[in-house]
Amino acid sequence: MKTFPGTLTILLSMLSVAWCLPSNADSLWQRRNPQRGNLFQDSRARRVGDLLTLVISESSEVQNREDKSLSKKSAAGGDFAIDASSNGGFGDRAAAASLDTSTSSNRSFDGEASYSDSREFTDQITVTVVDVLPNGNLLLSGQRCLTIAGEKRTLVVSGMVRPIDIGPDNRVNSRYVADLRTVYEGNGPSRKYVRQGWMGRAMNRIWPF
Repeated sequence: MKTFPGTLTILLSMLSVAWCLPSNADSLWQRRNPQRGNLFQDSRARRVGDLLTLVISESSEVQNREDKSLSKKSAAGGDFAIDASSNGGFGDRAAAASLDTSTSSNRSFDGEASYSDSREFTDQITVTVVDVLPNGNLLLSGQRCLTIAGEKRTLVVSGMVRPIDIGPDNRVNSRYVADLRTVYEGNGPSRKYVRQGWMGRAMNRIWPF
């Protein structure tokens, strides 16, 4: 029983030393594999360099019709008559003169023009977050080039989106993208068959009717 206080003192001293020493244990968060999903955080894009799928669904329809009509009529008329007679040694003389004038004009113009245009474009492209604004909005930019059988197709998009508009599947529809700029260009053998020739384009510029 005499050694119990001494043993207790030694144990308390060892516990105090162990408590004061720095801990070198690894963090569970540092050991997490970044290739695996996080249970406490979704996979939506939020930082520079993150990827985001943009679903493009744009349609436009323009209709314009214009009618013009012009009509002008005018008429003018006048009568003028003179009767004269004389008696003298040379005999009787008589003269009569009359003048009747009338003019009329009729002018009319009818014009009609109509224009209708309907277009639709749908596609999907994965874009990159290139910047994060102070208010949290994300600036997006992406480009895709495809060459198939000599036909080259290039799609370039850019815009700005709010993080709240990004779905849980990390996709956003183009109608939620502000300042959306979409450029779709094609170049290849088929272009010459769908593009009007230079003579036709020149005639469209100078044709007055």
